[in-house]
Amino acid sequence: MTNISLHSKKYYRYNINQCALYNCHKKSKLFELLHVRKLDTKKLVHYRISYILKPKIGKKRLIYIPTDNLKNIQRRLLFLIQHIERPKWLYSGEVGKYYLDNGKEHLYNPYVLTIDIKKFYENCHRNYVYLFFVNKMKTSPDVAKILTDITTFNKKIPTGSPTSQLIAFHAYEDMFYEINNLAKSYNCKFTLYVDDMTFSSSHPFNPKKLTYEIKIILHKYRHGLSSKKIKYYSKDMAKDITGLILTKDNQLAIPNRLQKKIYDNFSKIKDYEKMSIYDKEIIKSINTLKGQLQAAKNIKPNAFPEITRIVYSINCKTNKKPLGNS
Repeated sequence: MTNISLHSKKYYRYNINQCALYNCHKKSKLFELLHVRKLDTKKLVHYRISYILKPKIGKKRLIYIPTDNLKNIQRRLLFLIQHIERPKWLYSGEVGKYYLDNGKEHLYNPYVLTIDIKKFYENCHRNYVYLFFVNKMKTSPDVAKILTDITTFNKKIPTGSPTSQLIAFHAYEDMFYEINNLAKSYNCKFTLYVDDMTFSSSHPFNPKKLTYEIKIILHKYRHGLSSKKIKYYSKDMAKDITGLILTKDNQLAIPNRLQKKIYDNFSKIKDYEKMSIYDKEIIKSINTLKGQLQAAKNIKPNAFPEITRIVYSINCKTNKKPLGNS
């Protein structure tokens, strides 16, 4: 009974008017909710810039990493908003939902259209965030400004912040609801994972016309389509949806790119037991490989049995104190 109640508590949802931030009109109350004595956003809001290589396209992705103090406040804010009711078709930033679930939702629909929003975070303007807090959360303008300051940077929503996924959705939820209603008019199922939109149907539909109408909606909110990432799959094609392959006979498959990463990383560490000292890069590769194996097993539980056995055997050794270090 205890486990059931704890599990239920983790996933409960309530109306936005039940959120502790709702109708907050005093900065003192906001500080209390955020667990801070006072808050000077000019001193608080700082980020470290980093880059992540995107292997598929060979480009670097800019990431803004908040300072520890800012991140702690963002995490507290995330806790306050994460239980607000959101639509079932949203999969990003949702407790209990995994990115693969987004693809599984379309498993038995043979006609699929996938669309990415172009540079989504970069075009999420702080004014939409501010309007969310004022119009939807019903806070006072001064409280909304503080909340907007701690969730945006350089007038946009930064990547790398704990709050970014949910704040981006709430700031543009009117836009996404319009897109969902449009999908219904085409008898399509719609799901959203950050900026990845997927539309599927059991019957053929006009993907060009649907794409054009989506483009009009996005343009109204100052967003656009990533033309290179618009893909339509007919019933005789395998579908690639947010890291999951749906085969034409309605089976789940591991993407070839993930399989290649696993084999490539395994080739780097397979002789690890022969090494006389611990290498930080090798340990990093082991941890990366462990995550990739888990991603594969979320699709196929029995995938890569021999590699899994070896990797977990090696990984046990990384818990020891590295040789040669004081």
